[in-house]
Amino acid sequence: MEAKNVELVRAATEESLDRIRTHRFIRKAHARELSRSEVLRWILCAGRESRSFPEILENMVKRVDDPLVLEILRENLEDEYGNGDSDEAHFQHYLHLLRDVGLSDEEFESYTERAGIRLALDLAYNVSSQPVPEIAIGYMLVNEGMTPITYGAVDVAIHRHFPALETKFFRLHVEVDEHHVAELYRAIGALSDDTVDDILFGVALGERGMGVLLDEALGVFDHV
Repeated sequence: MEAKNVELVRAATEESLDRIRTHRFIRKAHARELSRSEVLRWILCAGRESRSFPEILENMVKRVDDPLVLEILRENLEDEYGNGDSDEAHFQHYLHLLRDVGLSDEEFESYTERAGIRLALDLAYNVSSQPVPEIAIGYMLVNEGMTPITYGAVDVAIHRHFPALETKFFRLHVEVDEHHVAELYRAIGALSDDTVDDILFGVALGERGMGVLLDEALGVFDHV
């Protein structure tokens, strides 16, 4: 792909991430204004996404032909599973976080999903399963790119309510996903120029899915 088209994708992704940075949930998190219930709601929603994410990647791996893209997705999947160490799997770190904030596995499983997390998960499954992998790659740029934004913000907010909390959960995701974003851009450079529109469409879908998850954490879908 020509450099100008890679920069077009990068610019669109950064515009999406900038809008996420201004989301009310993110602003309240950095101002330490999130309530305890809003923080816990986000943890419950993020956990549903964390549990489903390996399957999303597996769906994508089945549909990708480009060897570089395939290599990068498989590396991401290995990271999710702890690179051979099940104790280091990302979802295991999530379960540790649950217990650290006093939530049980039962409370996680019994959480009533609202429209936000349902849409986010349905969108992820459908994008990863449709036959145009470039759309899924665009989606992943936002999905992975927003991790430093959301997880970094919650890492600030959570210590207002849990000052003694010590967890690897936030740092692990931020560091690993920053690497994955860089690798996704490397993969995009190997794609043909006629895939740009599909990638940009995926970027737009990723922003929608991530935004409504944050809406649910704020209780937007609780009233009807």
